[in-house]
Amino acid sequence: MTTGYTRTQIAIHWAVAVLIITNYFIADGMGDLLDKKLGGAAVANPWHVWIGLAVLALVILRLIVRFSAGAPAAAGVPGSLTQRLAGWGHALLYVIMVAVPLGGAIVWFGGVDALGQGHVLAGNALMILIAGHAIMGLYHQYVVKDGALLRMMRPR
Repeated sequence: MTTGYTRTQIAIHWAVAVLIITNYFIADGMGDLLDKKLGGAAVANPWHVWIGLAVLALVILRLIVRFSAGAPAAAGVPGSLTQRLAGWGHALLYVIMVAVPLGGAIVWFGGVDALGQGHVLAGNALMILIAGHAIMGLYHQYVVKDGALLRMMRPR
């Protein structure tokens, strides 16, 4: 089992974080654009769509790199409830980081308007998970002082 992340894993992690947060804040008005697009108007793909596709590609790349390069065990006492919860939290983050942009692509490119509200709700859930993830990273760094946050800042 590895004790840290590679430069590639760290770069992808922070790129995805910045892109997701950016996309959340530029999403305003997408519903109106979708309505115009579905109504037959010529609508260029807005930045929100391109960033979402970039997030999807980077998350898939990150999973490929994770399975090939490995990843350290979740922080906490091996086998403890907190370590298992951290593992489940990371798994849920990956699932939602794939599901949100994939759902958005189905809505935008496939014209499946019925998934639009689910995409918005899942995006909100993703932001809540990201906030919890960040808070736990800071908690581990400054309260537990186990260096968990540094693993995503310094390559192994």
